[in-house]
Amino acid sequence: MKRAVKAFIAVYFTVIMCFIGGMTAFAWDVDTLRQNITLKNAPEGTAFADILVKDKKNDKYAVDFNEENGKLLGVGKDCGLAKYEEGGYTSMLLRHNCAVFEKSDMENMYVMFGLKEENDEIFNHFSQVKVAYCDKDGNILGVTNASAFETVHFFNTPAAYTIETNGEGIYCRVSTGPPYFMMLVVPVLVLVPSFGIALGVIAKRLRKKAQTAKMIKRIQSGEVDNERKE
Repeated sequence: MKRAVKAFIAVYFTVIMCFIGGMTAFAWDVDTLRQNITLKNAPEGTAFADILVKDKKNDKYAVDFNEENGKLLGVGKDCGLAKYEEGGYTSMLLRHNCAVFEKSDMENMYVMFGLKEENDEIFNHFSQVKVAYCDKDGNILGVTNASAFETVHFFNTPAAYTIETNGEGIYCRVSTGPPYFMMLVVPVLVLVPSFGIALGVIAKRLRKKAQTAKMIKRIQSGEVDNERKE
């Protein structure tokens, strides 16, 4: 029995290592509630950048003016960014409630937003985007061309969205890692057979031990009978 227990423990730890290895192999390190914009060749005087999104009819994210982001940026509802509506594009930060301004680092040329919903929810809704370069007062210094994100479905999440600009140019890309359910399915596919093997090994050893005990009992019983006959 001790050997069977040792065998089970060995298989158990092997299974655990396989499980951890599976989780590590399928890990996809992406923050789906943050979005960066990487800037290059921004106009002189750029203090921050914003994503311009094309509004939809009865847009659930649209607001007249986002007071929270206005305070964070230090701009008012009459600034150029808040009033921008060319081609149906408006400011994500000031005319919608789905993002929060977090950081503008013009030394390293990037801007960071916090998202109030998963990134795929937002960018499936706003698939076409532009980027506006703005000065500290919210005046628009330049706007990039438009670009579009491909639609991301549930089985492709989580997703990482890349937005990079170069002057008037813009580059948007979606990268997807292994789906969430694969992080569970693959380890389970390893765990179930492994536990089956472990239980099989234990059952086999127990049967063998029982047979041995039975044989010993028969032998001992035979020896007793022989002694009685003598």
